Amino acid sequence: MRAKQQKHSTAKRLDGKRKTLAFPRQLEEDLRLFCRERRIESESELIRQAIAKYLDSDYEDNSLKLTGLKDIQQKIVEVRDMVSVLFSYLELMHLSILSYHPEIASELKDPALASASLRHNKFIDAFRNRLKNDPPFFEKLLHDYVTGSLDG
Repeated sequence: MRAKQQKHSTAKRLDGKRKTLAFPRQLEEDLRLFCRERRIESESELIRQAIAKYLDSDYEDNSLKLTGLKDIQQKIVEVRDMVSVLFSYLELMHLSILSYHPEIASELKDPALASASLRHNKFIDAFRNRLKNDPPFFEKLLHDYVTGSLDG
C-alpha cells in the first residue's frame, strides 16, 4: 500500500507534505459529491481550485477595475499629448521651411524633387536604423519633451 501511495503522490501536481484537517462527516460527503459532480479528481485539486478562485476574485473587485481603467485613461492622455506635441513641432518646422526657402524656378523643380527624394529616403533609412537599434529612443525623447523628466 505504501508503494501505491508513493506512486500516486509523485503523479500528483501537488507533491508537498500532506496536511491533515478533520472534516465533519457531512462536509466530507459534500466534498466527495461536489468533486464527483464536477469531475474533479481529488480533494487536493478541489482545494487548489478553490484557492485559485479566491485569489483571482480580488481582481474582479470593481474598485481595482476602476483603478486600472483610470491608469489606462491617464496613459492615453499622455500619448495624446505626446502626439499633439509632435504634430505641433512638425507644423512649425514645415512653416519654417516654407518661410526661409522660396519657390524655385520651374526648370529646376524636377531635378530638385529627385534630389530631395533621394536625400529623404537616406534620412528615413538612417532614422529607422536608429530606432531599430534603440527602440525606447523615440518614446524617451517625446516623454522628456512633454514632462521634462523620465520618471514615468
